[in-house]
Amino acid sequence: MIYRKIIRYGNNLEVYEYEREPIRHRRINRGSKSDDGDKDLEPDRGDSLSERKLGQRQNNSRRTMVAFRRLVASNLHGSELPILLTLTYKENITDLSIGYQDYRAFIQALRYKYGKNFRYISVPEFQKRGAVHFHALFWGLPSELYLEERKTREIALMWGKGFIYMKETDGHEKLSTYLAKYMSKAFIDERLKNQKSYVSSRNIDRPMVVRGISPKWPIVEDFLEDKEYEVVQREYETQWLGNCVHRLYKLV
Repeated sequence: MIYRKIIRYGNNLEVYEYEREPIRHRRINRGSKSDDGDKDLEPDRGDSLSERKLGQRQNNSRRTMVAFRRLVASNLHGSELPILLTLTYKENITDLSIGYQDYRAFIQALRYKYGKNFRYISVPEFQKRGAVHFHALFWGLPSELYLEERKTREIALMWGKGFIYMKETDGHEKLSTYLAKYMSKAFIDERLKNQKSYVSSRNIDRPMVVRGISPKWPIVEDFLEDKEYEVVQREYETQWLGNCVHRLYKLV
């Protein structure tokens, strides 16, 4: 029996096929003891606690970056091209909580002016001087906005905290790598402790995921045997689920 995890985002389809099905662990209440008295259910690898924490943080960073790239790519299809927007501060604002407050106020100003149909994904970053700034992709704002900004400075006035940079994009998937680069830096930055490494609107398109023993998904069955659409195939051994075959398909 093959256990599959299938992820559809934008024009991409990823299929993971594992030898074994994940084991669903029974939840144990805090403070309770297992029957054999073991306190640590994880295998003892012989490494130090700090090394394990560092390794886990790096793994979490990689997984989060992959998930984030899929999220961005979910919105990079169709004819609607996003605008790349960078928001910076004139003052040296280094507190990200203040930055997020100002960013939310900026979004509210956009909604008041242009309605609620636009969507966005935004990532914070710290400049060399320590000031917060934001990199964002916006979909659904008026197409003439980019062309008229240099004359009207309308978006800059809505931001009201410093400077903005706007760029019309071609909607290429490289934009997901561009934003993910900043998101991965933010994820391991101590200044973002207890803060979000990115924010997005509720109406953003998100990846579709199905998993199970050979789950049926009509669009998948049409592509699994067609090498024309397969762009990546790799095979590797996992720690718990045995051998894994990973395939990436481009649907158009």
